[in-house]
Order: sequence, then structure tokens, then C-alpha cells
Amino acid sequence: MVNQNIAATFWYMLQEKIRNFPKSCGVYWMKDAAGHVLYVGKAKNLRSRVKSYFKKESKSRFQIDFLMRRTADIEFLVTDNEKEALLLENTLIKKHKPRYNFLLKDDKSYASLKLTHHPFPALFITRDVVKDGSLYFGPYSSAGALRQTVDWLTKHFQLRTCSDHEFANRSRPCLEFHIGRCTAPCVGKVSAEKYASQVEETKLFLSGQKKELIQKLKNRMLHASEGLRYEEAAHIRDLIAHAKETLEKQKVVHHGGKNYDCLGFATTKKESIICILVVRGGTLIDRLRFDLPLTPTLSPILSQFILQYYGALLDLPSQILLPCKLEDLASLEEILEEKSGHAVSLSIPRRGEAAKMTAMAMQNAKHWAESKIKTEETVIERLQVKLSLQQVPHIIECVDISNLQGEHAVGSLVCFADGKPFKNRYRKFKIQINEGPNDYAMMYEVLLRRFRRALEWPAPDLLLVDGGKGQLQIALKALADLGLHQQAVVAIAKAKGEEKTDKIFIPGQKNPISFHSNAPELLYLMRIRDEAHRFGITYHRSLRSKAMFATSSKNPKI
Repeated sequence: MVNQNIAATFWYMLQEKIRNFPKSCGVYWMKDAAGHVLYVGKAKNLRSRVKSYFKKESKSRFQIDFLMRRTADIEFLVTDNEKEALLLENTLIKKHKPRYNFLLKDDKSYASLKLTHHPFPALFITRDVVKDGSLYFGPYSSAGALRQTVDWLTKHFQLRTCSDHEFANRSRPCLEFHIGRCTAPCVGKVSAEKYASQVEETKLFLSGQKKELIQKLKNRMLHASEGLRYEEAAHIRDLIAHAKETLEKQKVVHHGGKNYDCLGFATTKKESIICILVVRGGTLIDRLRFDLPLTPTLSPILSQFILQYYGALLDLPSQILLPCKLEDLASLEEILEEKSGHAVSLSIPRRGEAAKMTAMAMQNAKHWAESKIKTEETVIERLQVKLSLQQVPHIIECVDISNLQGEHAVGSLVCFADGKPFKNRYRKFKIQINEGPNDYAMMYEVLLRRFRRALEWPAPDLLLVDGGKGQLQIALKALADLGLHQQAVVAIAKAKGEEKTDKIFIPGQKNPISFHSNAPELLYLMRIRDEAHRFGITYHRSLRSKAMFATSSKNPKI
């Protein structure tokens, strides 16, 4: 009860602080009790936006309620305009890496094709896009398909794939030349003009400019035929046929031969899913998928995504088609234009092929979201039903005790959030009582020390203790002594003898909950318990090693 009164007072003080926020444009950020930034957002009206988090209707949205239960303070910074707010928001997200914002790392997830800046350019796959004068094509969602594309290009257009160092130091052609996959510019087997033509044809192919490429190849074939170079003409004839076939496979829709991207958007209970259809030269050449955390406010997520994703690209399309209107459209266009050096239009198509493509992007995003919902009825949602919990156990903490006959006893606490380790909330406890190998007393001590710090360490949705019915009763006693009667708690006991599965005990029930041996819910709880055991054993061994070292140093051998 005391803790609840403190929390209510604390919450009231935070609301009072927000009433004094300005009505100006700016950026706000939420922090936990330890001072860590949890979420960064922007707003046209700071006071109005932040006050909306405290409204009753906001609590019905899981992601907002989840965030606000962990928020201890909110700060702000006023900006002169929306563009400054957008840029500042992006800077703060990259600086603090807040848990409840998303931070794209596409350079590590998606590969691109690089045509180097060199008199005889090389072609290869890279995940590092830098401003070095090279040409980049992509990114591409499938690295496997991209490798096949490079294989096809080197086979037919015969560009070099060696490094500049190898190129400069080679004195004779490599194997690639002898098997017809390179024209060996390193040793002068091809003229600069001829190689430049190979490069230009590769650019046309990667840009999806089918008509220009085919016409250029036909001119080359005719020129070779007139010069009686029939073998070369036959090679170009085959190349034309292959290029037509390859480009035709990629063809989906034409829209005036333009370069543009179409964005689609959908959400599940836990994620926001964005689909990008990449259209180059009027041809759909790729689709990209991004699974992002579900942020507390849904409207700015598209703006954040566009700024982070397209802000990392060197070659931006001239047009980005959107599924909905954005508040900061003009600011985004201005930022992207400054970055790319050309006008970038953000628009919502109303009719024609562009509208059809945007509808296709939305449909893809929707199908991906529906598939996730159907195939991932989450383990934690099933746990709520199985364990008769009042709420979905998004945050689960597990406590374990490690000791050797009572010596160097330690307690470990690990935390999992929506199926993933949340290592910022891992804790170690060096047992202070000296009652020998008394696991119950040690468990009681650790739980008291952990839950006495309820303001600094927010309570989990579910507490899991390692052990059987005895440990469960000790946990209930510790929580009752602190007045935390509403805290959900269960115990997990290892299988013994011929038992096939671990046992899960819940309060008020004599027999353990029945789980199938391979039930995902049971395996999830076992995984958390094993992590707590590993974390505790590591700490226990560390203390034991230090003690042994201290003993040996006091009694050196003569």
C-alpha cells in the first residue's frame, strides 16, 4: 500500500510538470527512474501531445500503457520549426537508442551492388554504402538472388570483380579471363572505350532501362557483323535474348518509365510492418520488408522510417508514393532534397498505375501482418491463459539461487521482454545472511531486496522463481510482507527421475500445471530459468575464484 501511494504521488507530480510544458513545436523524451531514455518523439504542440499519454483512452492501447508504467520523467526541447524537430528527433534516437523507438540498421541487413569509381570499374556486392564516387544499385532484399544477378552480369557483360590492389599488380590474365567472365583490362586485353561500353550496358541493365539496353546491344551486334566478327556478333545475339528474358521476368507494371518507391503499412499487436515496392525505369525490381517495434504513437512512425531509411541511401528515387498523409511532409521533402541534390516528391496517388502500385504495397504489408498474427499467436498470450494471469506477461523476471553448501551464495535475477533477454534489468545479489545452505531463506532475502526497490525497478508482469512449491510459498510470503499482493508469481521445478517435463506451480493449486513436453510456453519458461541459472553460476564461480586466489596469496608456498 505504501508503494502504491508513493507511485500515485509520483504520477501526480509528473502530470503537474506537463501542465507547464509550452505549446510550441519541439521534441520530447521519456526517461525511466535510472535516467535511461525510453522514447523520443516530436510534436507541433508539446503540451498537447505529451498530455495525450495520460488520457484514459490511451491506457486502452497496450503500447502506451506499457511505456507509461516505466516512465519516471519527461523532458523537452523547443525548436523553431517542424523541420528542426524532425532532424533533432532523428539525432536523439541515434544517440540514445531508446528501447521503444526503432533504429534501422539497413546497411547490415540489405546488400547493394557497387560499381567502383575507377577508369576500369569493378562490380561486386557490398553492405557498406559510402560516398566514394562509386555507383550503388539497391538495396536488394535477397542476397542469394543478388549473387545470381552478379553471376549473370559477369558472365554476359564481363566486368572485372577483382580489387583495385589486384588489378594494379597483375601481370597476366586471371582465370576469369580464360573462362570468358572478364575482358582482362588489367593487362590491356580490352581498350578503355570497349570496357566503358561494357560498363554502360551494365548500368542500363541494373537501372531497368530495357529499351535502351536492347537497342545498344543491337547496334553492337550489327557493327560486329559488318566487321566480319561473327563470333562476337553471335555472342551479342545470345546476350540480347538473355537480357530480354531476364528483364521480362522482372516486369510487373510500367508507369512512364520512372524511378519511384511505393510504401505500404500495416500493424500487428506488437509490430509495425512496412513494405517497399522498388520501381526503376517503370519496372518493379524488388520488394523490401521492415518489421519495426510498435511505437506509442502510430502516426510519426512513417516519418521516422522515411528519414532513417532514405537518409542512409546515396541514390534516392525522385518520387516516393505514400499510403497516407504525413504531418511533416514538406519538411521531409526539404531534408531529402538537400541530401540527394534533386527534388524528392512525397505524395499520395489517387488514380492510375501509381495508385495500383501503392495498393499492392498496402496489400503485401497487410498479408505479412495477417500471416504473423495467425502463425504467431504469441507464447506469452497463451501463457496468460494457461497460468490464469490477469494480464499478458510481456515482462518476466526470474530469480535463482546459486551456492555450494552455503558458501559464496548468490542470487541472480534475469528479465525477458516479449521473448527476448532484457539485460539492462539483470541483477546480481550477494547473499548477506549466514544460515548455511538454506535456499528458502536466501530466496526470501533476494526477493525482499529486489521488490523493496519498486520505484527504481518497475515490477514485472510475472515473477518466476526456480524451485518447487516450497520456493513458491517463500515468494508469496516475501511479496505479502511488502504488501504486493497483486504481483503474479509462479515456480518452475526441474523434472526428476522418470518425469519427462519440468513442473510449473501456481498459487492456490496443489498439482502442477500440465504442459506437453514440447509446449512452446513451457520451453519459454525453461529458457528464462536456464538463463537465470547461467547468470547466477557465472557470478558464483567468480566469487569462488576470487576467494581461492585471496586464500592462496595469504598462504604462499615456500
